[in-house]
Amino acid sequence: MTLRNYLILCALGSLVAVLAILLVPGVGETIEGILLAFLSTNAR
Repeated sequence: MTLRNYLILCALGSLVAVLAILLVPGVGETIEGILLAFLSTNAR
């Protein structure tokens, strides 16, 4: 896989993830909960 194809794949994956978080309520809430749990356990 060339660098160009890899960057395109990463950009498309990121775009799909962001759209899923914004447009699908269950997915957004789940990811938000996981991130909050992670940050609260690792906060100093």
